[in-house]
Amino acid sequence: MKKFLIFSTLVLLFFSCQKSSFREDELLAKRNALETAAPNLLLSSIIQKSAYLYQNKGGMGAKNLSCAVQYTEGNKSSDDNRYLNFRTPDESLYDYTGVIRFINAAILDVNKKGLKTHEGVFRIFKSLIWAAVTDLYGDIYYTQGLRGQEGILFPKFDEQKDIYPALIQNLKEASKLITDGTDVLDNSYDILYAGNKTKWTKFANSLRLRLMMRQSNKILDKAALQELVALPLITDVSENASISYFEGDASMSSPMGKANLDPNGNFLIFRPSKTLIDSLKALNDERLKVWVAPIEKPWADKKDSNNVSRTIVQKGFTYDYKWEYIDRSNPKIKAVAPSIIDSMTLFAGYVAGASVNVLNANGSYDLPDTKYNYKISKFSKLFNENANVLLKATMLQADEVQFLLAEAIVKGWITGDAKTCYENGVKLAMKRWGETTPSNYFSNPVAAFPAAKQQQLAKIGLQKWLGLFMMGLESYADYRRTRLPYLEANGELDPTITPFPLRYRYPQTELKNNASNYQEAVRRLDKGDTEFSKMWLMQ
Repeated sequence: MKKFLIFSTLVLLFFSCQKSSFREDELLAKRNALETAAPNLLLSSIIQKSAYLYQNKGGMGAKNLSCAVQYTEGNKSSDDNRYLNFRTPDESLYDYTGVIRFINAAILDVNKKGLKTHEGVFRIFKSLIWAAVTDLYGDIYYTQGLRGQEGILFPKFDEQKDIYPALIQNLKEASKLITDGTDVLDNSYDILYAGNKTKWTKFANSLRLRLMMRQSNKILDKAALQELVALPLITDVSENASISYFEGDASMSSPMGKANLDPNGNFLIFRPSKTLIDSLKALNDERLKVWVAPIEKPWADKKDSNNVSRTIVQKGFTYDYKWEYIDRSNPKIKAVAPSIIDSMTLFAGYVAGASVNVLNANGSYDLPDTKYNYKISKFSKLFNENANVLLKATMLQADEVQFLLAEAIVKGWITGDAKTCYENGVKLAMKRWGETTPSNYFSNPVAAFPAAKQQQLAKIGLQKWLGLFMMGLESYADYRRTRLPYLEANGELDPTITPFPLRYRYPQTELKNNASNYQEAVRRLDKGDTEFSKMWLMQ
């Protein structure tokens, strides 16, 4: 751990990102410069920066994405519940490009030294982060961007139709570089796979599968897909592309941990969506108890349950709760009775699209301040831990690979047993959270793999959505492509009034400092630089 902190501090000296002076800083500071960092230090730093960035900006740290796909709903403030924060330009771009700049410099460094394996690993992260950027914004300066040291201060925006094939080709080359390279990955500094080149190759191949499936509505190369799935892919939780968090510094703690979110403050603003809770209930899925805390004052239809305090130990965490009888003779309760949706249950979430009356959801009425709702579940105490074996900064998981394979088989693009892949995906997704799939799980009609193709795709979509929990960016991008499971008319949402957002708006910095190229990219969007424009992937 000491060594980890030392090299993190050292590498931080090599680059910084100042959003406010993006173009000028490119030339003046020469932020592509890497000086002479050792490859093992680069390896650790790139893994850490990429994984933490991915979770902070695209996972549970990205409340707008998490709310958009109905994992969470905002408590107190409801803007994210109705996609309103997609209306403003989003400067997350520069968080991503700051890491990409570092990766690019590292690739140049190890290429000069002939370190093929290291170059292959770094290329994986280049594709991973650039894919996130183009998935969120659309066209972006993949080729000319981040080259201020070369005097390119006003980069042209590549079209997404060219970026995606380039990312996929980059991953193909990355896999070969890792295989062909003779340089050894130091297992002390390889904080992802401990120097195991086979696992790195699986990561490259599996990420390529994700991107090929994501572009499949526009480019479908069945032969290339069939060739790819014959290669080694991530098949077990032990091969997931994820790293742990650490106690201490907030930047190394889980985004929802105490170091970042006060348990009696901002942590309470993250609440589970009713869509999530009801889906898990219908499946009788134990992940509900891993992810969600019992309601503090659940509603009871029976008078004899009233005001009885109870304590429950759930997945290793202790919770107190007290049933409250729906007593219509009490004027306060009678007033809220019509809005009571969930009674006789320990788990209830906010309905999708919950708006200004969010604190009164499910009949809540005795609020000590604007953070609380005693009738809606919080997330489990697990998520407020800074570090836990179940909390991971995750980039790609084995269950996602299985669900992608199942989808491709159902659509006839590759051969195989879709049912087996589907069930393997579910089992791996549960294993990721420390759960074993019950033997009767697939006997439940809600979980059983059906005979009809469209129903099969719907089942895959539902379980993949659950498997991508805490990976809002991936769930968001996947939902735009498949529209499964269909979320847009849930709860208080009406797609004719609150249409689903399709992208991030470019940062204002681009309009200010790169206007000509920005305007050219915007002209290729069907509705201009708005959250409702369709990028190439969706056109």
